[in-house]
Amino acid sequence: MFELNLIKDKAKSRQRRRIIFLSVVSILFLSGLLAIVVGSLFWRETITVKNAQVEVARIQGSLNDLKTKLDVQEPAARKRRNALIEAFQEDVLVRQDRPYFNPILEDIAQHHPSSANFWYNSIQISADTQPNSGLRGQAGEDPYAASKSLMGTRGLEANGYIQIEASDIVTESELLQVAGRMDGFLKLVGKPTFNVDVAAEITPGGNPEESRYVPFTMRAAQTVFRSEAP
Repeated sequence: MFELNLIKDKAKSRQRRRIIFLSVVSILFLSGLLAIVVGSLFWRETITVKNAQVEVARIQGSLNDLKTKLDVQEPAARKRRNALIEAFQEDVLVRQDRPYFNPILEDIAQHHPSSANFWYNSIQISADTQPNSGLRGQAGEDPYAASKSLMGTRGLEANGYIQIEASDIVTESELLQVAGRMDGFLKLVGKPTFNVDVAAEITPGGNPEESRYVPFTMRAAQTVFRSEAP
């Protein structure tokens, strides 16, 4: 009986040692796995940090290069920008001073005497912007000579016929009224003047009481002065 108990105790002791051994081995195995996982994570984070530092250094180098180029190019860009602004403003001023002839044509189309048939046979508009200060002969040598002191004459000359239905005095008075209503002329070529050539009238059929066609000439001219550019 005693020997049987002794054998059982020895078996239980071996079983306990086996369980303890397996527990220790399992703990060591799990510790090794945990150490490997933690080490791999640490290594990956280290590599990520190093790559980020390299990228930061590369971007910083690019920023330094851009800043160096900017320090060189910014004054030139600012100067070019100011020049473009000045050129645009000058272009706006030039376009404002250009003679637009639409108001003249509108005046010609809208304003007529009330007591006479009135039409134009020819209209000629001229804008002579050549300087009058001796630069005309030098224009071929200096292409900017004409823009340094623009002093020219804008002119208009029109020819046509008027069929007089009232007296000559009434017709001439109405022509003066027509000239006074032509506001488009005033700014561009000045106030127009009408000259009626009564001596050259044409009377078809030989009866001046029925129909009288008289040629007329309308002229307007205005001298343009512009300040001399620096």
